[in-house]
Amino acid sequence: MLKALIFDLDGTITKLTLPLEAMRRDTKRYYIDRGMPADLLEPADGISSSKYKARQYFISKGISEEEWARMEGEVDSLLNCHEGDAAKAATLIEGALDVVRQIRSLGLKTAILTNNGRHAVDIIRERIPLDDFFEVIQTRNESPNPKPYPDGLLKLCEQLGVQKSEVAYVGDASIDGVAAQRAGIEFWGVTTGETSRETLLESGASVVFGSLEGVYEEARRRVEGRAD
Repeated sequence: MLKALIFDLDGTITKLTLPLEAMRRDTKRYYIDRGMPADLLEPADGISSSKYKARQYFISKGISEEEWARMEGEVDSLLNCHEGDAAKAATLIEGALDVVRQIRSLGLKTAILTNNGRHAVDIIRERIPLDDFFEVIQTRNESPNPKPYPDGLLKLCEQLGVQKSEVAYVGDASIDGVAAQRAGIEFWGVTTGETSRETLLESGASVVFGSLEGVYEEARRRVEGRAD
């Protein structure tokens, strides 16, 4: 029984404007400048996988958890600079909140899980009334570990009071699908961001839609099926 939908933010609700390549590059450069061998990081590594590898490396070299936490904070500040600039120009994907309103009219709970930091999301919330449409808006700063880890999705299930089998995660990127798979949650892909239908299916999507209107139709079908 579907009781809730959790949405990614960039590329799913808002237009994708983040300078992702610059963010990935600066994250890797930070760790390399502090002594991590560059060959430990692959071109395909994103922010989360770079962080995971960096933690393994630096902890193996004897730094303390306190020192690692300081490094994490400095990387977060780097990302906040990029995200904050993008957030000031954030715009909605056309019709996104109207679709979320329709989904909520079905009796479903809605939430956001994003790898954006709280700083950037608060800037967006000043410009776009997200709080009127989502029970919870969770950033990487409130997630025990960011996507592709499942922690944020599992935490949101607890906050929404739903079981994993009662929720689907809607996102536009492979990292969303990986997080959903690891959490044991169904993943619905949308091609409104940076990723193709084929890649989303390969990332574990059970269904893929060209727009959020398709998400509403699928949600309505599931709810009507529940009522039968």
